[in-house]
Amino acid sequence: MIATLGTKPQVVTTSLDQLTAAGHRPQAVTVLHIAGDPAVLAALEVLSREFASYPPYRDLPVTFAPVGGPWSPVAEAAALADAESAFRTVYQVILAAKRDGHEIHLSVMGGRKILAVYAMAAAQLLFDDADLLWYVLAGGAFLAEGRLHPRPTDDVQLVSIPVMRWSHIAPVLTDLSLVDDPLQAVERQRALRRRQALQFIGAFVETALTAGERRVVAVLVQHGLSDQEIGARLSLSPRTVERHLGEAYAKAAVHWGLPSVTRAQLVALLNLYYASGSAEALS
Repeated sequence: MIATLGTKPQVVTTSLDQLTAAGHRPQAVTVLHIAGDPAVLAALEVLSREFASYPPYRDLPVTFAPVGGPWSPVAEAAALADAESAFRTVYQVILAAKRDGHEIHLSVMGGRKILAVYAMAAAQLLFDDADLLWYVLAGGAFLAEGRLHPRPTDDVQLVSIPVMRWSHIAPVLTDLSLVDDPLQAVERQRALRRRQALQFIGAFVETALTAGERRVVAVLVQHGLSDQEIGARLSLSPRTVERHLGEAYAKAAVHWGLPSVTRAQLVALLNLYYASGSAEALS
C-alpha cells in the first residue's frame, strides 16, 4: 500500500485496516508526506510507534518517503520547481514498486491536495489493471476523537476510484518502465497516444472510405466548405457530394462505435489526421 499523509496519522492506519478488511492485505506500506512540517513529523512519530507496537502491523515493513527527494525536500509545493519535485517523488515511489513486481493499492485519503493530484496522475501513467486507487470516507466521532483504528460502528467507508490509464498497454511492457522522470513519461505517453490515434484514423480513411469518398472528405475537413462548394472544387454535383458524405458518416459511426456521426463530428474525428500531413501520402 502506498498512502499520502498530512497531519492525521489515522488516514494511513484507517486505509490499511479497511483494505485488510476488504481482503486486500498489503505486504508493505510506503507513506508519502510533505517534509518540514512539525505537525506532519508528529504524525510520522505516531505511525512509527503504531507499526512497531500494533500486533497486526508488527511484521509489515513500512517506509516513510518525504516528497521532494532526499537532497532538497520541500515544505510546500508552491513554486513550479517544488511542484515538479513532488511529482517526481510520487511517480518514482510507484515506479519502484512496479519494477519490483508489486500490485499497488494507492490511498489518497491524507495530505495536501497536490499530493493526491500527483498520485492520481502517476497512477494514470503507471497502473496496470490489477492496481487500485482508494479513498476512505470517514466522519463522525471517529475523526473527532482522533482514534487510529475505526470501530465497526464508525462511519468509515472504503471507496474505489476509477483510474483512466493513458494506454491499454501495461507500462512494465514498454520503455515507460525505464523512465524515471514523470514529465518525460507524460511526453512519451502523449506521443504514443498521438501515434495510436493517427493509426486508428488512418485505418478509417485509407481502408474504409472509397477513393471518391476520400476526396470529398479531405476537402470538407481541410476547408470546411458546403456541399455546393465542394462539388464545384471537385467537379461533382452537390448530390454526389451529399451521397459520399452520407456514406462517410455511416462508416465513421461504425468505426468509432457511435450511434451516428454528424458533419461537425466527422471533421473533429479526422482533423488530427489531415492536420498532421498524413493525408499527403494518399495524394
